[in-house]
Amino acid sequence: MVLDRYLIRPATLDDDPEVVRALLEPVDFMDAAMPEEIVDRMRTGWRLPTQFGTATLLLAQEHPAGEVVGLAHAIPPVEWLMAMEAGLGRQLCLRLSRSLVELEAVSVADGARGQGLGHRLVDELVRSYSRQGYEAMLGGIHTHKPHLAPYYEGDGFHVLSPGAPLDLELPAGRVRYPANASMRHLVRPLAPQVSYRAGVLAGLLAGR
Repeated sequence: MVLDRYLIRPATLDDDPEVVRALLEPVDFMDAAMPEEIVDRMRTGWRLPTQFGTATLLLAQEHPAGEVVGLAHAIPPVEWLMAMEAGLGRQLCLRLSRSLVELEAVSVADGARGQGLGHRLVDELVRSYSRQGYEAMLGGIHTHKPHLAPYYEGDGFHVLSPGAPLDLELPAGRVRYPANASMRHLVRPLAPQVSYRAGVLAGLLAGR
């Protein structure tokens, strides 16, 4: 997709790992190993096994063949779901991994900020996952970066209070998405039957 002077596209094997690594460097990850994992996935062409859904790394490049100046990465919360397998059952976990996706990183180079490029990257992820049948996008921001709350609210996310849990209302009952006192959950419904209110994401897997 070309937006003004930028081409937003999936990362490829030909992209420079050092450029992506530099864009990931200022992002706060709960897992310090995640930036290298993202770079390695891009460099090797790794794909999430089909039964677990789709991981996506989008890049924003100056059009038509200029510098990569932004990225956004999203992946289903497979690790959390597999940890819940004993209680939820494998089939339900696999269904959720094709219904929920987690926004893990959004980053724009200093020289390209102020043009709405981060929002455009997120919106393209939302369009892509909505077309694939995903029902909600989750995420998190650190409490020491309060300026990010209105940023994500402007992108259609609900931002929960610090440490507040998120409950997923499923046909089989509620499941609590883990909370961390240093984080604030983000949640954005992607399907018309899914809604968020007062800490509860309702309508997931309805009719599936």
